[in-house]
Amino acid sequence: MQEVTLIEIVKFDHISMAVPTLDPQIDFLTRVMGFRFADKFENDEGYFGANLEVPGSSGIGWEILAPNGPDSYLHRFLQGASGPGLHHVAIQIKDAAQAATTIRLEGHEPWGYQVANAEAEGGDGRGMAYIHPRGGGHGFLWQLYAGEPWHTGEPFEDEGTHSLGIVAVNHLAHATPDRDSLAAWYERIFGCTTRYRSTHDGSKAGFRTTVLDTPTQQLRFEMIEPVGEGSFIQRFLDERGPNMHHVNVQVRDFGHALAALQHHQIPVFGQNSGSRDGAAWSEAFIHPRYTGGMLVQFFWEERPGIWM
Repeated sequence: MQEVTLIEIVKFDHISMAVPTLDPQIDFLTRVMGFRFADKFENDEGYFGANLEVPGSSGIGWEILAPNGPDSYLHRFLQGASGPGLHHVAIQIKDAAQAATTIRLEGHEPWGYQVANAEAEGGDGRGMAYIHPRGGGHGFLWQLYAGEPWHTGEPFEDEGTHSLGIVAVNHLAHATPDRDSLAAWYERIFGCTTRYRSTHDGSKAGFRTTVLDTPTQQLRFEMIEPVGEGSFIQRFLDERGPNMHHVNVQVRDFGHALAALQHHQIPVFGQNSGSRDGAAWSEAFIHPRYTGGMLVQFFWEERPGIWM
């Protein structure tokens, strides 16, 4: 049996979310989150879109999708258990054919697979493929492309008076019944490495986590599994199945972030603070009803590596 080889990643290109209409989401992301608007586009496959830049050091773009007309496939997502909210992650890879082989060796067929210059012997590596949420993606859609980069924005700092002051995308949290199995998939497919694995039994919090670094160091992925029948992660899994649970961003100043949200009359919940090795940290959440359907966690740390 041929051994699965990891998909060679060039960079994590962008995070995409789907919402009913573009403009209110553009307004939230620019005014509250401090994102920078780039452009709008229209696709003949039934959706409108907008590209934005995420402030800070992560080098990741943000895409918004909204249905264009009553026949758009996005309506199924928006009206289903997963929508509105995070829709997919796009990853620039080195070779689309190699990625397709890896997906097949995992026992799944790459979705929407296409290659450039297919008539040339072996092609030239360019192309695109998806890992479907129900076809190997563990409940989430992954868009893989090889070719020129789509997101080419330059890093910038959010210096807005009434925006969060994001300095990095820290992680996406993936809810799963089995963190070890999912972590092994990330390691096997994307070449991620374990950064942290909680060793407590999780009964008090209702969950256990494993955090992975990515090869590009642009962001991390957190595997989060339920503990106990009353776990909020178990409720999430019962309602949505395995899927991305939240996005986490680091902010420059926690008090500033709270004041910005208060200015926009957006409440927070789950606010918490602590310290480790003599350095302080703080965290809080913004409910999906205020964000376009995604749960947002933000944190501040006095010294790098204290919070996670």
